[in-house]
Amino acid sequence: MRTDGSPSTWPHDLSHEPTLRIGEVRRALTDEFPMLSVSKIRHYESINLISPYRTATNQRLFSTSDTERLRFILREQRDRFLPLDQIREELRQLDEGIIEAPGRPGGMRAVAAPEVRRPKPGERITQAELADMTGAALGTIEELVTAGILATDARGRLSAQSADIVRYCVMLLEAGYDLRQIRSVKNSAHAQAVMITTQLATELAKKTPVASERALNQAAEDGTTIARLYGALLTENVEVELR
Repeated sequence: MRTDGSPSTWPHDLSHEPTLRIGEVRRALTDEFPMLSVSKIRHYESINLISPYRTATNQRLFSTSDTERLRFILREQRDRFLPLDQIREELRQLDEGIIEAPGRPGGMRAVAAPEVRRPKPGERITQAELADMTGAALGTIEELVTAGILATDARGRLSAQSADIVRYCVMLLEAGYDLRQIRSVKNSAHAQAVMITTQLATELAKKTPVASERALNQAAEDGTTIARLYGALLTENVEVELR
């Protein structure tokens, strides 16, 4: 409890009564986060981002406040690509009332949070710039390059997409995945890219500006469709594996 008598963990103004089982919490959040699993919720507990109540039989029970705290964590990762250590610090400051989150839970954003900087389309950046942009350690970026997950050009620079790649890789590393597993995702993406360019080979062979533009637009459209199909298939398969 804080000195004013309110609960010590944020959000302070929501019920802290433990009434929800872990499966109920997952179902409450699954519309917004379809990939959320019970094991991921347990992981957040294991690193002390959330602290559900434990019954005499060691069963986890969550409150409405716990659920909205979890929603905040997931949104910070998804929308702002923040590493868990930074989210933990945000939560500490919210718990202690050092910073405020305007609005009700669900539309919250800590006022002291920094903006996420992104490279411009087509921009090439150095590893040091990428580390500064993402908050990732330079050593982590070097490991991603060595593992073949990030690709550098002849001058050692990286693409504009590397910022998002690093943020997602850091999230997976923090969740316990290793570089070999993450590399398998890169290999899958490469295979789909080859499939798209092969499909457009006839158009590309024309070697005219108009044909090149048509192929580029079609590749972007096909890539988006395949990414959405892959996401739907992945969600379905994870659900099957967890049954």
